[in-house]
Amino acid sequence: MPIDRSVIRVKAFAVIVEDGGRHHAVSRMATTEHPAFHRPLGGSVELGERSVDAVVREVREELGATLLEPELLGVLENVFVIDGATGHEVVFVYGGRLAEPDVVPLTGRPFMDLEEEGWVEWRPLDGAHALSLLPVGLQDLIDAWRK
Repeated sequence: MPIDRSVIRVKAFAVIVEDGGRHHAVSRMATTEHPAFHRPLGGSVELGERSVDAVVREVREELGATLLEPELLGVLENVFVIDGATGHEVVFVYGGRLAEPDVVPLTGRPFMDLEEEGWVEWRPLDGAHALSLLPVGLQDLIDAWRK
């Protein structure tokens, strides 16, 4: 299903930390502009839905798991090009842990998002990874949270 990029989207993303506190769950994605990058799990905030409720719902939909004690880390505004079209989103970023910590194995696993298969894997919280982490500014929010 194509996404309408003619409006500013409001999204909620989760920085889901594993029990050891050294990694967070990310989706591996690709576009024509970025052959491979990482992005947190989450998605659109529905009309009338609070962002914190949206992030909990999105994690449940994507992983079948419960996000515990979501904490607002900050809000990012992201203007980008994806597959040749301009996109614009305002992203509420939450940190938290899963009630079911083993739902994402160390090797990663597939998940479904809007009837499309994605891949979730673990990324070091310190940002030490070859792939970019998007949206821009997310690593700064994570670093400030970890202090």
